[in-house]
Amino acid sequence: MSISLKAKVMSNQPVGPEIFLLTLEAPAIADAARPGQFVMLRVSPGPDPLLARPFSIHGVEGGKLLILYQVKGKGTKLLAQARPGSELLVWGPLGRGFDLAAERPALVAGGMGIAPLAFAAERLEERGAAFDAFYGLASKEAFIAWDSVSGDGAFFLEDWGWNGASEDGSVGLHGLVTEPLRTRLEQDGERPGAVLACGPLPMLKAVALLCAEFEVACQTSLEAPMACGVGACLGCAIPSVGGGYLRACQEGPVMDASLVDWKKI
Repeated sequence: MSISLKAKVMSNQPVGPEIFLLTLEAPAIADAARPGQFVMLRVSPGPDPLLARPFSIHGVEGGKLLILYQVKGKGTKLLAQARPGSELLVWGPLGRGFDLAAERPALVAGGMGIAPLAFAAERLEERGAAFDAFYGLASKEAFIAWDSVSGDGAFFLEDWGWNGASEDGSVGLHGLVTEPLRTRLEQDGERPGAVLACGPLPMLKAVALLCAEFEVACQTSLEAPMACGVGACLGCAIPSVGGGYLRACQEGPVMDASLVDWKKI
């Protein structure tokens, strides 16, 4: 069940190039949130823009809700101007989250896909569950995986052993994140019980096909345009295997990769 409320902005700090960490006082939503879920957020207190925007839940800290976002368009530019003490309308948590029950899952993030997977890593660590993690990005300058959940400013790559890969070779391995993932999947004794992925669609497609090749379960968190977040507008339709569509806001955003028709994406 989702909750709608006006949340007080506690902080809205830059943590990387055009990357901000928004902290909202929203205990009812924070207490109910699961890794992989999202919220709909009105990015300004005024009527413009009219529609709310979807944001992955990056983490929770007490009764605080953490949102890691990148400034890209009008909405996020307005959100970056939100000041502590102001209030923003938010509703959630929405959608389906990750199933964290698999034995030694592999977390695979690309770019801003780090946001929900950082939350997943936090929950796995709290339980003492073993996991592997992979993070792909374009360059060192794009590396924004700050340990903002704990607030100590350390990189996830250092704290939790993230296997980094960058397209220009400036961080970790030179190449795409699917390359170190393939290496891990080729090791029978090290093969993960499931792969949990979030990032750009081309990356998700490559990860899904790779997991299918090795017959490893794969959960993909799919981004899609949303106007309502509750399944009414159908703006977030994802092509489904066998025909028809799945709604990212209801059947997702986390979906079993085998349900998605990747040929149409």
